[in-house]
Amino acid sequence: MSEDYKDKAFLAYKNDSRIPCRYGAKCYQKNSLHHNKYKHPFSTKKKEAKVSQKTLIGNKRKFEEINDNKKEADSVSVSNKIQKVKTNVPNADVNNSEHTDNIEIDNEHLIITSNNEKMVEDNIEEIKEKSCALLEIHNNSNQTDSDDSCIILSPNCMKENIKNLFLVQMPEDFYQFYEFCKLISKNAALRALKSVHLYLVGPFDILDNKLKSFKNKDKEKYLGHWRYYYDPPEFQTIIKGEKDGLHLGYWRDEPNEKPIFVVKNKADVNCIIQPEAENIFGAVNVCIEDALKTANLFEKTSILQLQKQLKEFSQKHNITLERKTDKMINREKKVVARTFHKAGIVVPYNKKTQLGYRELSVTDKELQQIFKKIDEADSLQERKKAMSKLDEVVRLATIAADECDFGTCLELAHDLFSSGNVHIEKTALQMFSIAYTHLNRPEFLEIIKVHLKNRKRGNDLTVI
Repeated sequence: MSEDYKDKAFLAYKNDSRIPCRYGAKCYQKNSLHHNKYKHPFSTKKKEAKVSQKTLIGNKRKFEEINDNKKEADSVSVSNKIQKVKTNVPNADVNNSEHTDNIEIDNEHLIITSNNEKMVEDNIEEIKEKSCALLEIHNNSNQTDSDDSCIILSPNCMKENIKNLFLVQMPEDFYQFYEFCKLISKNAALRALKSVHLYLVGPFDILDNKLKSFKNKDKEKYLGHWRYYYDPPEFQTIIKGEKDGLHLGYWRDEPNEKPIFVVKNKADVNCIIQPEAENIFGAVNVCIEDALKTANLFEKTSILQLQKQLKEFSQKHNITLERKTDKMINREKKVVARTFHKAGIVVPYNKKTQLGYRELSVTDKELQQIFKKIDEADSLQERKKAMSKLDEVVRLATIAADECDFGTCLELAHDLFSSGNVHIEKTALQMFSIAYTHLNRPEFLEIIKVHLKNRKRGNDLTVI
């Protein structure tokens, strides 16, 4: 081979804009995606005769057999460990090339050699995370223009699954409470609280693998999963009761922040949203204490046993059961308007400049009277007359938003929504849209759009 040819090959390698492969000419990776991303130096050595090859995962990643018995044993041991990780990825049948084409761990990140067994053992969680990412890529690659494409939910990526479906992340106590319920009822964790007539729902259904996959066109409907009639986007239901539409859920002021506390509402009674405790353990403990007040002697035995287990688990994991914590008190100081549901709203507000919120142009009582006239109007003309008064309130709230007092539109939106009046739902959506857009809360806006599109009363609100 001429020196001139070698020089040209070296120059071509030097000018190549791709990332240099860390294994250079010794790299045995055959994957085209790898070679598209990484460049390899020109080798003058003749390629050794190919030996038999052994499949590691789904007929995709292969490595050459090593004659040394010890090295071969080490490699097989490593392959078995990775195979266990692979089998945890849903729909990744090793005999099904359709699903394994895009589920592949690049050898740049995980090289199978006789010396890397310890690395695999130490980084098994990292491998699972990569599997989650690869599964997402696999799902996205199947999402063509067709809405019938199927999204696979990975049992190893529950946090990502929940965020993808509900647009919010669950706090640590959510996952701890599910573990607690599994200790009480291993085969029916969602019914572990049945002695106090409570049942885990909403995101818990995903955690319990009740949904394994869904079609892309159906994704929107899951935002309404167990969303009760008076639940604003800030309210995420996680537990339901049996009477009066009782349900508990996390309350967030910002979609990308952790919940402030757990609240409850009785949807069959009114729109009032009442803070219960900072976390789900404290909120359930309050429900247990309420249940003990009306329980008979036989019921008290099982309820007291549940409370004992709850307190022991909370103490062991350093989880507070206090009803009102410093975190909740600090949030109360930030509330700019109480709203009809009484939970209040929080927006960025500068007390010195009074920028961020201004009061509505009418009092709560006057606004409720306007709502009542709209709802009880006997004719279209009467309703239009009442609506004209509301239009003036809306106009002034919009002006406030134009002047950076976004909290005004958010307060009016919550009040319109909490009224439950179907005639003003479009106006409520208009106010929500202005408020959430300016406050940079797009997840809440997407949730309220779905909810108002199919707002239902009742206590059977599952979409699974």
